[in-house]
Amino acid sequence: MFHKRVVPYPLFQAFDRPDLLQSCARRENTTVAPQALALLNDTFARSSAEDFAARLLQECGDNNARLVRTTFELAIGRVPTDPESDAAVEFLNSQTISRAGRGQQDARTAAVADFCQSIFGLNEFIYVD
Repeated sequence: MFHKRVVPYPLFQAFDRPDLLQSCARRENTTVAPQALALLNDTFARSSAEDFAARLLQECGDNNARLVRTTFELAIGRVPTDPESDAAVEFLNSQTISRAGRGQQDARTAAVADFCQSIFGLNEFIYVD
């Protein structure tokens, strides 16, 4: 992402961004609730989730189990556990129904974008070991 160094990007404030005027050899990590809220409300995070959802829908179609597995593999580099997979499929089904109930034209795409955005909030996605 291209961004001017002297203009702080608001999303980075929740993630212990370094001082913009000094060199930073090592950043401190903290995990706090505002980080999750920032990811849920940031337009860049949502746009990225929508782009990721479009890719997943193109690759996986209507197969929720395959979509969940592919999402985990691409986003965090591992396959989901059975409970994670079951919960994710249930989430996708309920979000699709909820989005359709609100009259959204493409409820499935919106539900998959919601799922992708929730994956972006996982510690495994944010912090690389």
